[in-house]
Amino acid sequence: MAAPFWSLRSFSLAHRRDDGEELLLDNASLEVPRGGFYLLVGGSGGGKSSLVRLCAGLCDPREPLPRTQGAFDCLGESVAHGPSRALRARMATILQEEGLLDELTPRQNVELALRAAGRSLRLAPALLADVGLDPIPDRVASLSGGMRKRLAVARVLAAEPEALFCDEPTAGLDPEAARKIAELLRRAHDAAKGRTTVVITHDLDSFMGLHDAVIGLDISSKTLRMQEPGAKLVDEPAHSAKRRAEAADSDLVHGLRRSVLAFGGVAHTIASSIVRLPPIELRQTARAIAQCTFAPMPFVAGASAAIGGLATFFALRNNPVEGGFESEILQGTGKVLVAVLMPLLCAFFFTARVAAGAAARLGTMTRTQQVASLRTMGIDPADYLLTPLVWGMAIGLPAATFVGVTFASLAGWIAAEAVSGTSTLGFVQSWFRNVDAIDLRTALGKSVLSGYLVALTCYHLGTGPKRSGADVGESVNRSIVLAMGLALFVHAALTLFVYA
Repeated sequence: MAAPFWSLRSFSLAHRRDDGEELLLDNASLEVPRGGFYLLVGGSGGGKSSLVRLCAGLCDPREPLPRTQGAFDCLGESVAHGPSRALRARMATILQEEGLLDELTPRQNVELALRAAGRSLRLAPALLADVGLDPIPDRVASLSGGMRKRLAVARVLAAEPEALFCDEPTAGLDPEAARKIAELLRRAHDAAKGRTTVVITHDLDSFMGLHDAVIGLDISSKTLRMQEPGAKLVDEPAHSAKRRAEAADSDLVHGLRRSVLAFGGVAHTIASSIVRLPPIELRQTARAIAQCTFAPMPFVAGASAAIGGLATFFALRNNPVEGGFESEILQGTGKVLVAVLMPLLCAFFFTARVAAGAAARLGTMTRTQQVASLRTMGIDPADYLLTPLVWGMAIGLPAATFVGVTFASLAGWIAAEAVSGTSTLGFVQSWFRNVDAIDLRTALGKSVLSGYLVALTCYHLGTGPKRSGADVGESVNRSIVLAMGLALFVHAALTLFVYA
């Protein structure tokens, strides 16, 4: 006989908080048969989403996992500490905020899920038509709330999951649209033999007559129980006291755990950038290279020209020997600007222009559950986000440095001609006389390494936990400051190493 879909035996679940542990389930025991269409209901904050996220492997790896005791099995495998990779591939999740990738078209969203599942991309139009998106809309941003839900359903069905979780799929919809989404989920469930569907919802009216049973989470007793469709549902109390777990960790242990996870998160980001350096998402990588190369060029060119022109103007204008040794002054100015100053300043200009945008984009994607949606499709966010960013910045920053040095030199030539009437040939011979291959290799090395570290910084901080818009803004600020600091360290260290 096949194992039940869910099997909980004396299972307890508690969230680790800074001020202790919040107990969500206490010695809950329940068996949920396979193949049903279930509603998971209960009071807000009672642990419904936490239970599903633990089962589906959607807990944030940079935060402490919920503390569990007892047994919790899904499809015959233990998920008390998260599912295995093999089990995760058999499940799919519709997130409350859908997590649709705004940079892709609706069809590309479905094709991404099909590719991750190893299925033909030609199935995308049929999947979209099945959920009522025919003709296919052009842009995700133009979709209404109901259409976004339909697209989210099409995307998860691309993987043909054995288990489907839906977190508040009718939230924010009017009653008519909500009922249509509920009926769509039921049709999708009935069309897949053996699938089990679990819907977290407070909108019981929309699912009336569509579900097989209700899994009620009683936040007073902190237990689960099965109820037949016609039975009186678990009421949600207006106020419920939060009970703290008796075995709460000490502040020291909690702080140490967070420190270890933070260090492990940094190490994981670095390891992922190396292991996953060969690009898999070629379209994303090409887009990132183009954006990081061309977007900052006007800003870098203008700022570099201003610095190159002003530096040359003041060097010649303030010549202490009044016109003598102009060739030597140009030699020194050209050497400093080309080999040291402009590569450093271009790294700053690049970071200010590109890193801020990358960190804001990643932070918003995390906040709107787009990063989590990649995990639900079995896609490692590093493949889709980190690797393209590393390639983009490791190529884009050297390109920006080349543009910066070029425009600084052009502005320097204009300034030299204006101050002392230096000829073009004379300027070029003096400006680049002391610049050699070592300077060029060093500048290239500093730019590539700086671009790599800026990419890591933006990705790591941008994809960290985001509970509010303020967290997104803070990650952008920290990304800019830390990325500039790392670029300064790289340029200072390599400059001293090579030239000292």
